Amino acid sequence: MNNKHETLLQLLTEILHSFQPAFRDGISEFELISKLKAKPFCLFDEDALREPLVLFQTHFVLFHALYILREEWRQQKVGELTISALKIKLETFIDQDAALVQADPLADYYLDWQNLSKTDEAGVEDLLNQFWQKMGGMKANKEPTLEEINVALEHMQLEAIEGLQLDELKRQYRKLQHMYHPDKGGTAEQAQIILAAYTTLHSVIYNSTK
Repeated sequence: MNNKHETLLQLLTEILHSFQPAFRDGISEFELISKLKAKPFCLFDEDALREPLVLFQTHFVLFHALYILREEWRQQKVGELTISALKIKLETFIDQDAALVQADPLADYYLDWQNLSKTDEAGVEDLLNQFWQKMGGMKANKEPTLEEINVALEHMQLEAIEGLQLDELKRQYRKLQHMYHPDKGGTAEQAQIILAAYTTLHSVIYNSTK
């Protein structure tokens, strides 16, 4: 996986954090992908659930990010994320001795990136590149307008997109999410607006580095 792919995965993992309430209620993989296809995220293309190979790629990348998130939430004692196609659910955290934790072949499979790259058809490299472009929301008809960029900058309390780096954007995003998180006196709507602005600016910066 190259640096750009890692950047998109980081964005996906960041966005999945915002689904914690939905995970507590339980959500299917289909419902989750459908939400990630829609605004404000637009992470997956309309074909994400249609073509067999693209469907597998979408499924693998999503589950890879979910297993990363599961480990993060385990370490933070947020809860135990159970992961399956039928239901993804955040259960109450139960502290376990590491020596007693059972082997998890599915987690091992999805966390091994080679299992995606070697599941191929003819011309898989081109298909994978197309997939990453779709995941990044980089089609011309999805490029944010100047007005949308300016609104996003305002919500993110940033002055200009020129010279803005992804690391700086991410730091500002985490700062604002901390300030406006419902647990800190903010609202879910404010947190969602910030996430939407972050996603918009992220796509602009990513697109400019192609």
